[in-house]
Amino acid sequence: MTIYVIGGINQDIVATSDNHLRPGETLTGTGLAYYPGGKGANQAIAAARAGSPVTMIGCTGDDAFGAGLRSYLAESAVDISRVSVSKDSPTGTALIIVAKGENSIMVVLGANKEVMPEFVNDINLESDDVVVAQFETPLETTLLAFEAAKNVGARTLLNPSPINGSINQELLDATDILVVNEHEFTSIFKAPLEPLLSGKAKRPEQFLGTLVITLGEKGVSTWHGDESIKHEGRAVDVLDSTGAGDCFMGYLASGLHEKKGLDAAINLANIAASISVTRAGAASSLPSRREVEQSLLD
Repeated sequence: MTIYVIGGINQDIVATSDNHLRPGETLTGTGLAYYPGGKGANQAIAAARAGSPVTMIGCTGDDAFGAGLRSYLAESAVDISRVSVSKDSPTGTALIIVAKGENSIMVVLGANKEVMPEFVNDINLESDDVVVAQFETPLETTLLAFEAAKNVGARTLLNPSPINGSINQELLDATDILVVNEHEFTSIFKAPLEPLLSGKAKRPEQFLGTLVITLGEKGVSTWHGDESIKHEGRAVDVLDSTGAGDCFMGYLASGLHEKKGLDAAINLANIAASISVTRAGAASSLPSRREVEQSLLD
């Protein structure tokens, strides 16, 4: 029983400022920090901190950033035996500006683009496994892994970020649980989110699996078939929202891996994400299972 995470491994370079940049504008920042990151790595570490066995499938460059990130993953109890090292591309890098508790991110994919289908060809998936992916690595690799998972009854979770246009219908068909925010929902389904949330529109017909929409401080809404459930957000003092979605994904995957029901798994993930936003950084902000369990009792 393993969670396999296919995804990006990045060095996050985080600048803090009082305001977000506008085109043509130069601002003076208030701080600069370096953190381990990448959506795949963040989600893998979150699932490991939740207590699940996790294998990371990815690629870094043969550079100092890559060496540090591989060490950090291993120290976080993530199996890195399927993390390759590229001689041709640098480690992926994310440039992040944080202002007023919100972030803007630009990702240079680098070695993440080299996570090709052969990375997943020889994985012996079992029905109790969970396969998680995002959009920082080639989609053909994710599709191959998801189709293999479906063939053995393993669960597939897709977080289509960073989003750039629509999604291949084959990938949607191979996805059990699709986790999106408002921007991703609108980009994929070419429709505004508000009518769905208010009950004025039906869920998109392109995707028949479980749809999970994260709404930040407003919580999470889920659709399973035509049934919708709202999970309220938790009031916290937000310091840095970087990595909150990844924290949610990792804990959701862990909850499902533990055979929790969807509602229980989402509640666990929602609380974990609410803790992560009270801390700086992405991977460095991810809470332990003990912290999440304690928060459930509070």
